[in-house]
Amino acid sequence: MRNYRIYLYTTISFVLIYVLVISLIVIPLTTKYQNTTKLQNTINLATQEIQQVDFLAAVALANNLKKETVVESIQAAISGSDNGNVYLSVFDWSGMIVAHPDRTKLGSKNEQQSNMLSNIKSVITGEVLYEHLQNVDVETQPAEIIALRPIQQSDLIVVAHLNIKKFNQQTKSFTEQIVTIYLILGLLLLLFLLVIIRVLSTYYEQIIDRKTAKFEDGVLNLSKLNNSLENYQKSISELKTNVAPPQVVEKTITEATKEIPKQRLLTYIRNELMPITIEDIAYIYVENSISYVVRKDGKRYTANDSLDQIYASLDPKLFFRANRQTIVAIYAIDKIIKYGNSALKIEMQPVSEIDIIIGKNKVAIFKKWLDM
Repeated sequence: MRNYRIYLYTTISFVLIYVLVISLIVIPLTTKYQNTTKLQNTINLATQEIQQVDFLAAVALANNLKKETVVESIQAAISGSDNGNVYLSVFDWSGMIVAHPDRTKLGSKNEQQSNMLSNIKSVITGEVLYEHLQNVDVETQPAEIIALRPIQQSDLIVVAHLNIKKFNQQTKSFTEQIVTIYLILGLLLLLFLLVIIRVLSTYYEQIIDRKTAKFEDGVLNLSKLNNSLENYQKSISELKTNVAPPQVVEKTITEATKEIPKQRLLTYIRNELMPITIEDIAYIYVENSISYVVRKDGKRYTANDSLDQIYASLDPKLFFRANRQTIVAIYAIDKIIKYGNSALKIEMQPVSEIDIIIGKNKVAIFKKWLDM
């Protein structure tokens, strides 16, 4: 169930981010760049066309050809061309249309009063024209003047018009194509992202499963150790407290504990000699070359013997040499926990003043000791 939530949240986050970035940034920038470039190319081509018309008309007038004849020639050349992106027309200085692809407009005034060019010397760029077209109403202004040039030796002006309606249709078609491409690309990216998440999640799940299995094995082993400890402590206690014939008790204790080398340890508190019975000892440790004996009630005493000498005099069934610094009594072990990868940590009762760690080299011996 957790994996499905990851996929769901990833998909929702990706879609939200991708749609916002695409719709607010990428598509507008892409559309603007494409339209700006296209308009600039259109302006350049329109400028070249009106220059050619201007040149031909100027040559014809220089050869004493009548203006009406030149206008008719231009009219015949541009008739019906207003369905394209750019078309030409001819105005006179008063603004009257003398040549236009739509003959019904001949003799009328120029309807494009809000065009971008205020005079014949004005220069328009694709970027400026694109920004201007964003605020133009196609219904009231279907075309926009993008270039003009006066015909020499006459009162005529050749004008290039941009078909705004046609341009908007092409822009809409381009935008739809861009949206489709980005949607397909987004779908592919989402699938790729989900596959990557699947691969990574599978990899980490395997790692977690291995660690979990290892941890469970460690917990199981610790549980067995603690159970062995509890059973061993219980068996020792039962051997000493069970009511039975003296001969049976003596035989049982003898078999369980054999011969205890010492029943007491001689210790010191200040300058006073203090014997401590073996059953009262919780643990023994060495610190700064001094051996300390800690009783079950938490009181601490010092001993003159080294840890090796003390351990040699103790019953190995009741005491265990945990490490070079510590000897622990079976009665005082409260809990065994895992420590690091292979070591064990013993918690005592009373709580020990130092950490009692059984290294990995002695773990097997400790387990065997508990199972005795």
